[in-house]
Amino acid sequence: METNGMKTENGESEEDEIASDVEDCDDENENSLFVKCECLVEESVTNNYILHLDTTKESNPNIVVATPKKSVLYHLQNSQIAKVGECLDYKSKLIGCKFSNKDPNLFYTGSSDGCIKLFDLRTPLKPALDFRDTTVEDNKFKTFNCFDVSSNDRLLTAGTDTIGGDAFILFWDTRKQNVLGGYWESHTDDITQVKFHPEDMNKLISGAIDGLINVYDLTKTSEDDALVDTLNTESSIDKLSCFYNDNKCCISCITYTSDLQLWDLDDGEPYRRISRLDISDLTIKDVNELYLANCHQMRDGLLILAGSYSKKKSILRGLKVMKKIVVPSLQFTPNRQMVRDSSFNENNNILFTVGEKGLLNIWKVPKPFL
Repeated sequence: METNGMKTENGESEEDEIASDVEDCDDENENSLFVKCECLVEESVTNNYILHLDTTKESNPNIVVATPKKSVLYHLQNSQIAKVGECLDYKSKLIGCKFSNKDPNLFYTGSSDGCIKLFDLRTPLKPALDFRDTTVEDNKFKTFNCFDVSSNDRLLTAGTDTIGGDAFILFWDTRKQNVLGGYWESHTDDITQVKFHPEDMNKLISGAIDGLINVYDLTKTSEDDALVDTLNTESSIDKLSCFYNDNKCCISCITYTSDLQLWDLDDGEPYRRISRLDISDLTIKDVNELYLANCHQMRDGLLILAGSYSKKKSILRGLKVMKKIVVPSLQFTPNRQMVRDSSFNENNNILFTVGEKGLLNIWKVPKPFL
C-alpha cells in the first residue's frame, strides 16, 4: 500500500500499523478481525444474475433490483420484505435502476437500447414516462451504459458507448421527454459512470474506459466551458461514488483491475491509492480471487466491500478507510454469491446486496462499526 510517507501517532508508518494488526486474513483468525453482520433476509429473486440495486432512504425502505430483462420491487418492514411487483416492459438489457430523490414511489430504469423509463410504484406495470434520444437519425440508437438523476429530480443524464469515435453524455429535463443537449468531446471511449453531485444539481462527474474522470459545471453553455477538471486514473473505470471526507466532497473510484483510488475534487492527484494486493492482504489470501463490489459512506470513514471469486466459498468482507489507516471491519456470513451491487441505509444500519446467483441479501450492520 502506498503510504506517501505518512506516520501514525506512535511514529510507525501506516503500512507498519496495518501489518502489525493483520498478518494473514484466513479462516482461522477472521472471527477476531471482522465483526459478523447478521443476514436478516435472503430472497431468491431470479435464476439469472442481478447487476443493479437501489433503495429509498426511509427506515422502512422500498427496494428495486434489476435483472437483465426485468425489475423487481420490494418493501422492507420490521426485518421482513414483501414483494410489491415486477416490471417486464423491457426489450434490451437493463443497465441500472434508481429511485427518485424526492418521491419514494417513483423510480427509473435504464436499458441498453437507449431508453430510460420512469415508473410509479403504485402502478408498476406501465411506465409513466419514457426518455429517449430524440436526436436519433436513421434508427441508429446510442447504446446506454449508465444513467443518473439529479438531487432535486430535475435533470436526468445517460452515458453511452463510443459511436463513430464519440462517447455521449445526454441530458433531459424530467418534466419533458426531449433531449436537452449533450456532450461528446470529453471522453474517447465507452462511458461507464455518470454521477450527479449529491447536493449540487449543476455538478456532474463522469468516468469511462479511457481512464478519465471528468467534472462538469452544467451552468455553462458549452462543453468546453463546462469541463472544469479532468482526473486521469490511468486505468479503466468501473464504479464511481461520491463521499465526504473532512466535510469535502470526494470521489471513490474502483477500477477494472479492482484497485481503489480516492480523489479530492480540488486536487489533480488521488490522495489515496489502495491496490488490489493491499486489499487482498486484509481480506482474503489469494489476490487472484479478489474483487471490489462497492464503497459506502460511513459516519467515521469509508467502507470498502471486497469479495472472492472462489468456487469453494463466496467470501464478502468490509474494510474501513479512516483518516490514516485501513482496518478490517465487517464479515458478511453466509454470503453465497459474487456481489455486483449494494446499497446502505444509514437510518436502520442495513446493507443490501445483490449478485450473480440472483439473490437479494439484507444485512444488519452493528452500530459500533459504522
